[in-house]
Amino acid sequence: MFQGFARVTIVYTVTHELINDWIRAMSAQNLQEELLEGEVLIYVREGSSKGIWQARFTNPLSSSPRYIRQSMKTASKGLATERAIQSYREYQSRAFLGLKEGQSTISSLISKFRLEFKTTCQEVIDLCHKLYWSKYMKGQDLSRWTTDDINDYFKWRIREQLTRPIGRYYKASADSISTGTLMLERSYLKALFNHAYKNQIIARMPAFPRTFENFANVHHLPNNQRRGRFDLKTEYQGILMPEFKRIANGLKKKEWKPRLQDPSKPFNENDNHWVSATVFDHSLGRGEKSKDFTRKTSRNSLCMFRFAALLIASTGIRPAEMVQLKHSDIRLVKDDEDGRYYTVLSISEEVSKINMARHAISHDFEATYERYLQYRQELEHYFNRDIKDTDWLFPKYGLNTPNAYEMRNTALHNLFRPHLQRLGLQIKESSIKGVNIFYSAYSFRSFYITQRLAAKMSIYILSKNVGASINTIVRNYAVNETWEFRNEMTQHLKKWSKSEPTKAKVSELEKYAVSW
Repeated sequence: MFQGFARVTIVYTVTHELINDWIRAMSAQNLQEELLEGEVLIYVREGSSKGIWQARFTNPLSSSPRYIRQSMKTASKGLATERAIQSYREYQSRAFLGLKEGQSTISSLISKFRLEFKTTCQEVIDLCHKLYWSKYMKGQDLSRWTTDDINDYFKWRIREQLTRPIGRYYKASADSISTGTLMLERSYLKALFNHAYKNQIIARMPAFPRTFENFANVHHLPNNQRRGRFDLKTEYQGILMPEFKRIANGLKKKEWKPRLQDPSKPFNENDNHWVSATVFDHSLGRGEKSKDFTRKTSRNSLCMFRFAALLIASTGIRPAEMVQLKHSDIRLVKDDEDGRYYTVLSISEEVSKINMARHAISHDFEATYERYLQYRQELEHYFNRDIKDTDWLFPKYGLNTPNAYEMRNTALHNLFRPHLQRLGLQIKESSIKGVNIFYSAYSFRSFYITQRLAAKMSIYILSKNVGASINTIVRNYAVNETWEFRNEMTQHLKKWSKSEPTKAKVSELEKYAVSW
C-alpha cells in the first residue's frame, strides 16, 4: 500500500515540475518576440514590475555600440511592436543617407562641437542655449529640422525676448528686437548645424534667414549706432576723465591705502595680510570721500574699472580679448631710436577674435604701464598674494569666491555697468523712436577708434592695432570717416571758389538742402 502511494507521489511531483517548466517557457516566450524575421527583438526585462517593453536591433550606423537598445515606454505589446519597427526603420533610413548617429539634440551638438569655437564664442553659445535653445529645442531631433523649423524658431525667439521681464540683461525696446542680435545668434546656430552636417550627423542643411528685416517686431539700426558712443567733450572729458582723476587721487592717498596687519613685518601670505585702513582707524570709512577707497571691495572695483576702461580707450583692444590676457602680455618697451617708452599688449592668435596675433600699442606711451603697476599692487593687496606673470590680468574677484585668482573675469560687463550707471552713462535714444542703445565696455573701444580716425591715423595701421578689417572700420565708423572726408573736401573746394551764393539764391536752395 505504501509503495503504491510513493509511486503516485513521485509521478505527481515529476508531472508538476514539467508543467511549471512549460509555464515558465511559455511566459518567457510571451515576454519576448522577434520581428521582421529576426531583425528586431522586443522583450520585457526579467523582474520588471511594470512590464515595460524594450527593443534591440543591430546598430546600422556604426560598429560601436553593436546594438541599439531602446525602451518602448509602454506595457502594450502591440504598441511596443509598432514603435520598435518605426525606430528600426528610422535607423535604416539614417544609414541609407550616410549618417553616423541617431537622434541629434541641441545639447548633443553643443557637447560634440563646443571646442571647435573660440572661448569667447563658447560663452555666447552657452548663453543662447541657457536663455533660448534649451527652452525651445529641448528633446527635439534637429536632424529632422527643415527651413520652416528654423524660421519658426526665430519667430518664437523674437516673442520670447519681448515677453521676458527686464532683469540682468538690457532690452533696447519693449516692442522690437535688433536684427544685429538675431544675426549674431543665427551665425552660431548655423555653425553648429554646419558642423553636424559635415560630420554626417544630420542629412541636410536647412536654410537660415539671410536677414531678419522682414520679420515682425524687428528693428534695424545702422552699424554705427548699435552701441553707445561717448561724446568727446560732454561725456568723456566732462564726466569720465574727472571720475578717473578722482579714482587715481583716492588710490594714491596714503592714509586710505591698505596696511599690513603688522606693519613692522614684511607681507606674508599666511600670517601677515593686507587689511583695510579702517581696521586701524574706523573713522576713515565714515567720510563721503574716503569710504570708496578705505573699503576693500569698493576700492578694488574702482581701481579695476579705471584701469580696464583706460586700457581699452588707449589701445582699442576688444573687452572679450582683454579678459583673456595675462600679466606677461603687458610690457613696457623702450624704443632705441627715439628713447621713448611705449606700453605694448601682446595678443596671441588664441586670444584674438580674428585668429591673428598682433601687438596693440597704447597711444599714451608709458602712462598705461604706470597705471598697470598701480593696479597690480592693488591686486596684491586685495587677494593677499604675490602676483605672477602667468596669472590672469583680470581675475574673478569676490571675497567669498574660493580660488578666485585662478579664474578669469568672464563677466566684465558686471564691472562696467554699475559704474557707468552711477555716472549717468547708461542709455541713450537711437535714431529710431522707442529704441535705445546702451553704453558698455565696448564703448571705450569705439571711442578709441573714432578718436584715432579724427586724428587722421592711417586706417590700415588702425586696423592692425585694433584687430579689425578696414571694411569693418569703414562700415561701423562711417560717421566719423564721412565727417573727416567732408572737412577735407570742403576746405579743398573753398580754395578754388571765393564767391558765395546771394541771399535770394540761398533762400531758393534751402527748399532742397539737407544737413550732412
